[in-house]
Amino acid sequence: MTTKHFIPVMVTFILLALGLYGYQHQASSGLFVIASLKVTFLMAVNLMLFMMAIVNFIRINKVDKTNPNAMVRSVILGTLLKMVVFIGAAIIYVKQTNVPVGMVTLLASMGMYLIYTWLEIKWAIKK
Repeated sequence: MTTKHFIPVMVTFILLALGLYGYQHQASSGLFVIASLKVTFLMAVNLMLFMMAIVNFIRINKVDKTNPNAMVRSVILGTLLKMVVFIGAAIIYVKQTNVPVGMVTLLASMGMYLIYTWLEIKWAIKK
């Protein structure tokens, strides 16, 4: 398994986690606040997307390189799995907390989803 293609995903995970932690620290000190942004939800989404990226990376590395149909199916399956997990987590979060997540938080989560999906497609093309 080549990990050089996975390094951008690890760096993205670390940068997003540090950015969210820094935002949470700054928001607690009152310097800047987007009132409807739920940092704990975004941290959980970041971790879930990273874990799904690991699973997709392992699955894509097992796909036959000479069969382009299998590669496309694998990438589409990974994208679909991430979307289902993302939607399921949002529904579970809303049901457990009984607090609306908010449009800003969902848009930020979708932004993270798009970043991880773009990185997955990028490394699948390089394979």
